[in-house]
Amino acid sequence: MDNLVIRKYVNDDFDGVINLLKNHFNISDDIYSLDDSVNNFGIVALVDEKVVGYIRIDKLNNPFKNSNYYLLNYVCVDSNYQNMNIATKMLEFIFNIAKDDNISYIELTSKSSREAANHLYLKMGFVIRNTNVFRKEM
Repeated sequence: MDNLVIRKYVNDDFDGVINLLKNHFNISDDIYSLDDSVNNFGIVALVDEKVVGYIRIDKLNNPFKNSNYYLLNYVCVDSNYQNMNIATKMLEFIFNIAKDDNISYIELTSKSSREAANHLYLKMGFVIRNTNVFRKEM
């Protein structure tokens, strides 16, 4: 796909990202900005300047391993653009940033029902950890 651009999120991408996230996730209607920093940022995929993919990255520190890692959230590609290697190219972009950022490992969670996404993660070198994810709403 010649007209595909993968880059870091900028504020002009906000409306496109929010529309994409609302189509894929149960997010709040009260989001008015995505504040990026050195340790929290987004990656967008654009086709003809339209946001068609997004991944949120949080850079975290593991003090017990004396290392930094990325936690990926909100991994999504517009349903009209799936199966075009966009997610693969976005992950490759993140892997390159991670090398430059001295990141030791990358983690993400995914529902077992997201079979195509899970297949991609395995193909890209992620391994399934033997763990449960718990949450307590406050």
